Amino acid sequence: MHHFGRTTLILSMLAWAIAGGWAFPFVQPAVAEQTYWQKQSMAFLGTTLDLDGQPIGIVAELDISFRKQKGQEALNVTFSSGPGKFSPFTQVAIQSGIVSAARMAGLDPKTWNIFLKFPNPGVTIYGDSLTAMVSVVALAMANDNSIILNRVMTGKVTQDGHIGAVGGIPLKIQAAFAEHIPRVIIPEDQFLEDDDWQTPFLMQISPVNTVLQAYQILTGSTLPRAERASGMMVVQNTNEK
Repeated sequence: MHHFGRTTLILSMLAWAIAGGWAFPFVQPAVAEQTYWQKQSMAFLGTTLDLDGQPIGIVAELDISFRKQKGQEALNVTFSSGPGKFSPFTQVAIQSGIVSAARMAGLDPKTWNIFLKFPNPGVTIYGDSLTAMVSVVALAMANDNSIILNRVMTGKVTQDGHIGAVGGIPLKIQAAFAEHIPRVIIPEDQFLEDDDWQTPFLMQISPVNTVLQAYQILTGSTLPRAERASGMMVVQNTNEK
């Protein structure tokens, strides 16, 4: 993994506005309490600055723990205060992304307890481009699925469950290539400044538009709501234009 030389990890060059109110009409009822924590490490892509102040891509890791607790009234996401830290913006973005992803999947996250730990000392995560990866991992843990080895994603989750554009795509792809990660999932929508890049040799780049598509690629499984949501996604795309 890349060793950081600076205390600022920039995961997205653009900030996005997160509207208040995360109460949505979910489809699936709460599931019974788990007496144990599921734990795993997940890779994610970001950008930082090298010693010359130039942006570079990085591959980093995040530790995530998950448990369902019967009788809980709201999603509970806890962020470790160390060794690395999460900026307030990133914390809100992650929580909002998980709720939006769960809504798209037809799940009710109110019984979910999620604990996130960033193990890089002295480094703070800024931005929202890891939110899609965290959200899909949370969905996978809720459904007892696993992320396929050597697959990683960058992108944010919009409030309607789509995968939104983030910056630094070419740099992140090069970082994944350097770490021998063969498949990277990216948003279909991209910023104009990120248009000029080529897929490295033997890598597979998979653009996605929704959480459901990302979930299928990252886990190899299909969420129960996928077929019904596919029709709904067409309507949502039409309304957005």
